[in-house]
Amino acid sequence: MSSTNRGTERNADDYYVTPHWLIEDFVAAFSENCRFRFDPEEYPLVLDPSAGGCDKYEMSYPTVLEKHGFNVNSWDIRKDSRAKDKGIDFLAVKPFAPYDMIITNPPFNKAQEFTEHALEMVFEGGLVIMLQRLNWLGSQKRKPMWQKLPLAAVYVHSKRPGFDPQKPSKTDSTEYAHFVFCKGYEHASELFVI
Repeated sequence: MSSTNRGTERNADDYYVTPHWLIEDFVAAFSENCRFRFDPEEYPLVLDPSAGGCDKYEMSYPTVLEKHGFNVNSWDIRKDSRAKDKGIDFLAVKPFAPYDMIITNPPFNKAQEFTEHALEMVFEGGLVIMLQRLNWLGSQKRKPMWQKLPLAAVYVHSKRPGFDPQKPSKTDSTEYAHFVFCKGYEHASELFVI
């Protein structure tokens, strides 16, 4: 996802290339600071349901996480994606809970639905991690969502990313965070700035 208020038009299917450095920063901070162990033994079944990738760029989360030893199952609705399973509409998949962790950069306009659906597809205690604009926390429309979802931590990125690899110096117009949900979590959320 990318903010579209700088005169940029939204990409088809809301496809934007998540910078690998942004994911690496999150993985490093999450590994150091969170109450959850972030390793392949703890989370052997991982899914990125909107993995992306194309003929020019590799998938972001699967590529980075596999460097850290994770085995990531990758899906994407786009047929031109590099995902292992293409043409899969994540929100149309009947909920089942075989995953330990679901991590992705979902389409912004479907982020709440992606999060709720992902929580139905992880084991109890499983993690759902979504990259979103920091302003996802706001709005009256989303207030009921925040009162019910099991948000465990928010990792705010102090450096703004850019989502166009052809223009690496052009950053987005807003701040981003990785939102970490844990199925069954009932404690206060933690906040980290990285």
